[in-house]
Amino acid sequence: MALTTLLKRLGRKFYFPLGWTVFTIVLLCLPGKAIPGLGLFGIKHIDKLVHIFLFGGFVLFWSIWISHRITASSSRSLLVIFITIISIKIGIVLEFVQDAYIPLRSFDVWDIWADAFGSVMVMLYLILRGERSEILNRLPGVEGKK
Repeated sequence: MALTTLLKRLGRKFYFPLGWTVFTIVLLCLPGKAIPGLGLFGIKHIDKLVHIFLFGGFVLFWSIWISHRITASSSRSLLVIFITIISIKIGIVLEFVQDAYIPLRSFDVWDIWADAFGSVMVMLYLILRGERSEILNRLPGVEGKK
């Protein structure tokens, strides 16, 4: 199965982008002692790549889900931008939550930049590639909810 088809099949189900969102929030709210300091997590700044991946995924999966419900491509682009803004805001809020409430975690402005970078890169890909990307196009035989 092609990656695009897999993403569209997963993304059209509400539970997948919702699950990704919950997964992201849970990971970012883990206490510092729950995050291993060895192995892959011992690599300096690997957490920034994790932030890029998590928040890029947020924009991608919610955009796919929304695109199966909206027919006008101009509306889709605005919604992708809106989802990106929400993603960045969630990243900012979670940094403050980490600083104030999560043991052994602290505020890191570079995490916010990584969240924004991942979100914006996926947004730009989806908008600039538009119909050619096929990710936001509906699967054959699948009708959007009205």
